[in-house]
Amino acid sequence: MRFTLTIAALSGIAVSGFPVCAQEIKPAPVINIGREAIKEGRGAAHEKVESDWAATVRRANHPGRYVALAAMSGPSEVWFVGPMPSFAANEDYEKASEKEPLKSALAMLDARDGELRASSRTIWAVFRPDLSYHADKFNPAKSRYVMVGTYRVRLGHDADFLAGAKTYLGAFEKAHIDECTLGYQVVAGTPSGTYLFFTMMDSMKMLDETPARMQAIMQAMGADNFAQFMKGSGDVFVSMDDTLLEVRPGMSYPPQEFIDADPGFWKPKPAAKPASAAPAPEKKQ
Repeated sequence: MRFTLTIAALSGIAVSGFPVCAQEIKPAPVINIGREAIKEGRGAAHEKVESDWAATVRRANHPGRYVALAAMSGPSEVWFVGPMPSFAANEDYEKASEKEPLKSALAMLDARDGELRASSRTIWAVFRPDLSYHADKFNPAKSRYVMVGTYRVRLGHDADFLAGAKTYLGAFEKAHIDECTLGYQVVAGTPSGTYLFFTMMDSMKMLDETPARMQAIMQAMGADNFAQFMKGSGDVFVSMDDTLLEVRPGMSYPPQEFIDADPGFWKPKPAAKPASAAPAPEKKQ
């Protein structure tokens, strides 16, 4: 995780997955995502470095905040999601990271982290309320898993995509689907036409209910309309990909509001002290 590349929020965060601004639990207008691909067999070592990173910025009281999400599907990755109120805010947090002794400490951590990464990518995205569903139910402090849908729209098909999204989300409302999904449009870091959809979950039980939800959506749209809608998706999208991620508090630097809402989950636990060696038995004379 590098603040020079993944600067976080003004005073709060949400999962991206976790976008939240200031002290209001609302999606952030802008999010920055640092995606780190981890070398095979180096996951535990990477987690240790990132835990040290979080502890370092916590001690320095850095104004930025972020949440770490570890991939449970696809390649071995960790996503560091940092929200902010605007792109301009990023400059202030870069300045904070340039101050000593934090600058040198982060440089050393980045060197350790670099030995464990296979690659990394930085993504910038902006919130799209018109592509979101029940953003008012956004509750990042209690989220434990995130399903991120990555959709890339074919060149010249943006209008078709927006019309389809309106129809699909309308079916969600009609079927009374109980979930929160945030839509973000990527503006840098991926091919043009990329959109991210973050669905927050407090339990993986929500995945068990997917077939029932899809059946309800199909009924809301009508079987024929649903079939036509799905068939037309091939003309609109270049690719679609779903990634399941788990919230990892030990590698995160969340806002105080998160910790207050669920201290048992978010508050770092002190490292266990190594057991002291038992004294050697005295030799008999």
